Order: sequence, then structure tokens, then C-alpha cells
Amino acid sequence: MNAVKEWFYGLAPRERVMVSAAAVMVLIAIFYYGLWHPLNTALANAREQVTAESNQARWMLGIRNEAQLLRSSTHHSEPKGQNESLLSIVDSTSRANNLGGAVTHIQPKNDDEATVTLDKANFNRMLFWLRTLQTDYGVVASEATISRAQDAPGQVEARLTLVRGGQ
Repeated sequence: MNAVKEWFYGLAPRERVMVSAAAVMVLIAIFYYGLWHPLNTALANAREQVTAESNQARWMLGIRNEAQLLRSSTHHSEPKGQNESLLSIVDSTSRANNLGGAVTHIQPKNDDEATVTLDKANFNRMLFWLRTLQTDYGVVASEATISRAQDAPGQVEARLTLVRGGQ
């Protein structure tokens, strides 16, 4: 440390001012790039993540009532379509609920079970369609994978396993 002091005081007064100014600039750069900039970047990323998660939570809360309605509604009368195939029930009810264009694939597993794939289906219509299947036909979704459709508000991509008599 003494060698640095000797060197510094051995400089001309103008050179000492320039070295001191350079040292201050280096300290400011170290503070900014080592501490300030990373903290601000992390804060901005955290704010974006909170905004995205709160938007998703708002969307989920918005559909909560419809999901509760679907879950709680049951009919105790004899289901319709006992003599119809599950495929024809799915096809006719999806068309009646304006989902015919969204149903892209129906894969039967047996007489009373089928997997249905929907592409860009209106979420509310899909819920009412599932409620109709359950209350009127005794067909329930035993498995469901549902995700929001990209760039299509209110629409979903869904893969449903529908089972007749699974209530």
C-alpha cells in the first residue's frame, strides 16, 4: 500500500486529479454494473412474473363459477340416448352447442368411453356442453387436459376422456 501512496504522491498535481477522477469513474462503473443494474433487472423480471401470474389467477377465478356450476348440476332422471352410440351423442351435442368446428378428433375406446380433442373451443360453450352431456346423457369427463389457446382470448385447447355412466 505504501508503494501505491508513494507512486500517487510522486505524480504531478494534474496527474493526481486525473488518476483520482478515473478511480471515481471505475468505482461508479463497478457499483452500477455489479450491483445496481442486476438488481433493477431482477426487479423488472419479478414484476413481469407477478403480472403474468395475477392475470392467470384472474382468468381462473373468472371460470370458477362456471366450473362449480358444472360440478354441482345433476339430473336424477333417466339419461337420454341410452340406445345411441357415444360417438353420435358427442357429435350431435357438440354441434348443438356450437362446438362442431372445434371438435377435431374423436377416438372411441369402447362403447361407453371416448377421447375427444377440441381445438380453439370457446371455454364457456365447452363447459355448457359438458354440463349437457352430464345432466342429459349421463356422460362425464373422467379425464381432462385444458389449456388456453395461444392468441385467442376465451378459447381453449382440450383433450377430454368422456365416459357414459361414470357419475
